[in-house]
Amino acid sequence: MPANRGAAIVVGGSLVGLPLAIALARRGIAVTVLEQTVGDERGGAGLGVERDLYARLAGVDPRTSELVPAMPVIRTSRETSTWYAIRSWLLAVVARTPGIEIHAGRRVVEVRDGAQRAVARTLDGTTFEADVVLGADGYRSVVRAAVDPARQHARYGGFVLWRGLPHEAWLPEAMWRARQLGGGRQPIPETARLVAYHVPGPHGETAPGSRQITFAWYDGSRTAWLRERGLLVGDEVRSSVTLDDTLRAELRAIAPARWPGTPAAAAIVAALDRNVAFGTPLAEYLPERLASGRVAMLGDAAHVSSPMVGAGLITGLLDALAIATYVDDEGGVRGAAGARALRRYQTARLDEDREQVQVSMDATRDLLRTARVRDS
Repeated sequence: MPANRGAAIVVGGSLVGLPLAIALARRGIAVTVLEQTVGDERGGAGLGVERDLYARLAGVDPRTSELVPAMPVIRTSRETSTWYAIRSWLLAVVARTPGIEIHAGRRVVEVRDGAQRAVARTLDGTTFEADVVLGADGYRSVVRAAVDPARQHARYGGFVLWRGLPHEAWLPEAMWRARQLGGGRQPIPETARLVAYHVPGPHGETAPGSRQITFAWYDGSRTAWLRERGLLVGDEVRSSVTLDDTLRAELRAIAPARWPGTPAAAAIVAALDRNVAFGTPLAEYLPERLASGRVAMLGDAAHVSSPMVGAGLITGLLDALAIATYVDDEGGVRGAAGARALRRYQTARLDEDREQVQVSMDATRDLLRTARVRDS
């Protein structure tokens, strides 16, 4: 690929930001990744994965180990993996891809679209400039303020998601070969839905007993509770939930009573006992735009949906692929080319991204309404 086709800043070095950085670098763009965390998220979570999309973006097949270790997955009705496993694979590809600089521990607090260049300023006062700034910085995106300042915040979707990633070995051995983990919908707000499935172990293991179990428990009884603690102001989610001993004990009593004898309930109890569970208020963001001038957003920064409907990660990867394709078509991001590429990206992706979020909003509201009506 031709070199010197301009420079891009990618805000967010996770499962969408990193493949975008790789795809742009492969097309001759100098990429700076600004990532606020250092190291790995504690525990992370499990999710569905589409390895074909990663192969198209990275130019490396995640199924093979010729260049980097293969991305581990569990194959059932779909392929599943973990945040940690996918990001580890991406970092291995980054290490083999010239033209990418990752700055860890750099929290971006402001993004501006300048006359000739786009600017990102970090908490420590450092200013980074490039031809374009691309935000893959999650549901509480800072980049969103530069793209659509009137609509900066994702809205609360009515649930707290209790999540965790316990080791299967923490469960009774009799549960290791269970085909169904349990869960499903219930007519009770506090246990409206539970989704649980296997993902690879911490080192990619896939055999029974060495895997992990990821769960998402939809609790629709916590809205007032969130407001009392300042975690929800208006319809804006301000923070995740910290589980103290009292809350862990409360959840530990609820799960086995509502899903008795199931591996899913046992997994929740194991995660709570070992302090690897966490809570996240469900947020949803329906975009009206994806780009403004030299700044664009993608993934959860651009469209936040419930994991209940799936495809959130896949939709973000399709965003990344569209940006890389139009940047290539325009010959890079220098001068007016970058803004043209981002306009084309918005035209191509906005309707599909909005549709994904609308499906999510309909599904979560239906679940909440059903639980409340049946419980009344």
